[in-house]
Amino acid sequence: MIDMYIRKKNKLVRALSKTAAIVIAVIIIIAAIAGIYFITSSQHKAITAQAISVAPTSFATEQGSPVTFTVYGVTPNSQVVLYLGNGQTLNQTATSSAVEFSYSYNLPGTFLVYAVEYINGKPVQNTSTSLLEIQVTGNLNSTQAQLLSIPVISFDTAKNPTAPVVQANVPVYFYGGYLQPPSGQNMTIEKYVWNFGNGNTFTVQANSSTLGPSINPVNTTFSTPGIYTVTLTIVTQNVSSGATYQYSTAQTVAVESSISPFALKLFNGTVPNPGVITVAENVPGGPYSFDPQIDYESVGFEVISNIFATLIIYNGSSTTSFIPFAATEIPTVQNGGIQDNYTVYTFHIRSGLHFSNGDNLTAYDVWYSVIRALLFVGGAPGTPDWILAQYLIPGATIGVPIVNSTNMNQTFQEIMNAVTYNNQTNTVTFHLVKSTPPQLFFTAVADPLGSGIIDAKWLEQVGAGITFTPQGFLQYEQYGNEGDYNTQVQNNPVTSGPYMIKTYVPGQYVVLVPNPYFHGVPGIPAPNDTVIINWVKDPQTAYELFASGKADIVTNLPTNYFPSLKQLEAQNQASIYQFPTLSEFFFVFNINVSNSSLKTLGTQYHIPSNYFANLYVREAFTYAFNYSNYIANIVGNEKYGFDFASPYAGVIIPGLPYYVPPSEFQNVPTFNLSYAKQLLIKSGMYNVSINIPIIVSSGDTVDYAAAQMWAQALSQIDPNIQAQPLYLPFSTIIGLEVPGQNPMPIYYLGWIADYPYPSDFVNAMYEQGGTYPAPDGWSVQYLQSLGHVNQAHLYQELNNYIQVADTTTNSTLAAMDYKQAEQIAINLYMYVYTQQPNYFWVIKPYMTGYQGHISYEENPMIGGAGDSLYYWWVKG
Repeated sequence: MIDMYIRKKNKLVRALSKTAAIVIAVIIIIAAIAGIYFITSSQHKAITAQAISVAPTSFATEQGSPVTFTVYGVTPNSQVVLYLGNGQTLNQTATSSAVEFSYSYNLPGTFLVYAVEYINGKPVQNTSTSLLEIQVTGNLNSTQAQLLSIPVISFDTAKNPTAPVVQANVPVYFYGGYLQPPSGQNMTIEKYVWNFGNGNTFTVQANSSTLGPSINPVNTTFSTPGIYTVTLTIVTQNVSSGATYQYSTAQTVAVESSISPFALKLFNGTVPNPGVITVAENVPGGPYSFDPQIDYESVGFEVISNIFATLIIYNGSSTTSFIPFAATEIPTVQNGGIQDNYTVYTFHIRSGLHFSNGDNLTAYDVWYSVIRALLFVGGAPGTPDWILAQYLIPGATIGVPIVNSTNMNQTFQEIMNAVTYNNQTNTVTFHLVKSTPPQLFFTAVADPLGSGIIDAKWLEQVGAGITFTPQGFLQYEQYGNEGDYNTQVQNNPVTSGPYMIKTYVPGQYVVLVPNPYFHGVPGIPAPNDTVIINWVKDPQTAYELFASGKADIVTNLPTNYFPSLKQLEAQNQASIYQFPTLSEFFFVFNINVSNSSLKTLGTQYHIPSNYFANLYVREAFTYAFNYSNYIANIVGNEKYGFDFASPYAGVIIPGLPYYVPPSEFQNVPTFNLSYAKQLLIKSGMYNVSINIPIIVSSGDTVDYAAAQMWAQALSQIDPNIQAQPLYLPFSTIIGLEVPGQNPMPIYYLGWIADYPYPSDFVNAMYEQGGTYPAPDGWSVQYLQSLGHVNQAHLYQELNNYIQVADTTTNSTLAAMDYKQAEQIAINLYMYVYTQQPNYFWVIKPYMTGYQGHISYEENPMIGGAGDSLYYWWVKG
């Protein structure tokens, strides 16, 4: 179970640009401070002074960027030496009780920094009382990321539990890894080169299948107390040209002797690296975009939620209560914000808000962002903007452009009338197409995907401005399509929320720092912490980063890691919190497979393109899946004694209005191989040879095992069915979901609520043109063209029920029609419904929630995807 693999959009994978032959020069600092003792020799009388302390301006910095250290409590005219953890030192004569140093690290890594004061050439006792841990991130650009891989060093904490403080003459074990492989064509990882800083080096070849080190962990022994800089260099190679590239990272190790204990201790002893929240996310491939009107998936959503303001946000864990954010208050009938029978909503914009470039945030910016969202409703792959548009534009629906060449004059007026602004009163007013309850409309304006506020002036400066004419609207719509995006908005936008992007390495990590112009609003504090989100290549790397203390939060670990996490919890190295979600996961059938594209996944694969258009084939496959074994043993409810997930049927899951339990539906499949074989024979496709991948997101070991189980069962009912699970990055899977070009016969993804109402689920997963049906071939016309007249009729009925249920104000009728739609979908066997997960946070014990309440992070509209609002986390 991997909760970040939640499908919110269609998207293409951008074609990798042809890798240019460049040489990346990396200076590897190999230095050790050997024989440094922190208690003065008995031959000299020690000078005793009050302990000094060292404080950096930030506990995280970027390679090549200066960080300032201030040493406090020193004696004027003394000599102060700052040891930087990389073999380098800085020294200065104190002119007051505080001495300031500035330094730029030219190598990424984790460094232990300390200071020593000298008077008359002799070190002052007790002047070195704490080691400060500084994280230095790399600064690869997108071109470099095609050629290089960022190394990761972690300790084997079972063997070295006090690391990075270790004992002399005791082996120290290091794990080597990488965040993501190089993204360029023909690039691979060749070898790992260790330099332990004690005179020993070691080279490890990469495993040809996993690209990890063929020997892992490695170990060395430090015989002399001191500070050592361990470096790991990953050498990558272009297998076609033979060109090699390399990139290094460092880890400081403090070595103490059993006879002469190391006098320096980690900062605070309990809260390492204060001021920096480091997150390890098992999300191979990373996010898609940081453009709030483009991105429609849960990985980019997390960053967008932290860097963009919305008019209102959800109040803690509630899905029905809201906090004003860019607005001064929540509109009500009583305060005049809601008028004309719930069709007019007016928001007063808070004064004193600024974008991360210092521009004022005004009503005009809010209005401009909403217009942009309406123009991107038809973006391909799909965008989140339909959520807001459905309330503002008649007939607006996902994937269908609002403006076209025949209606552009009419729709121009509809859009301009749908939302208005007044900079004099600093208000924005939404004019809805019909009466809508506040709790429903508020979910749209609280969603940062679609409703995130962008700086209008900046958009125009970077070439993403809107021309406010009918023709201008028509032309602007194209910028919502893959290949036409404004890449600066997509990857490095000016932000309006509590955080801004400092560094982004595509597919590897992002560094978020506080927006200097955001000073907090009631309920939303101005953050103090830097946040480093690492999207790592597999769960083992994520777990090791957390277990070794390099990460404060780890997300999306498969359930088979739960025993190890519980062991960490017993050792007070982890805290685990569980809460329900509005997420669901399923295997998807593609009824119109692109065989030409399928060959790009493997030349051995073959299947009739319309194989899964056969209703009996889909039904046979659903009866070949062992649902109870999946939940009990593969997800692990029974195996691990923890309620990880529940089975479900139909996309309207518990927690949503109009939920119907599976017991009230007919034809809900169960595991029955005999019946599955009968259905396959009935389909006419028995003995038809197919060889297909079952696509699972990289790192999702749980559902990879489920696909293996399913493939074995399928081969039992018909040996001509060859199916094998295949890992692909989450972002790649979404990129393959292109209507008419989708090569994936079966794949595993999920859905999380954009808003907590059934229409968000049934529209996306059942309705023609929806997020899943569009790329999976579902249309009445296509089914008719294949001669599947009964299926075409059922699918038309399904769409009719959804349209009535979505639009009626009669709750009794809505409940009846949603239930009818669910029953038809179950009868059509569009999906193999697998699980509704309960999510669990895995954090270090020193991490706490806003105002002491971790529940602020447990909102199923946000945290249910494993995402966090980091201004609500408190470190320490």
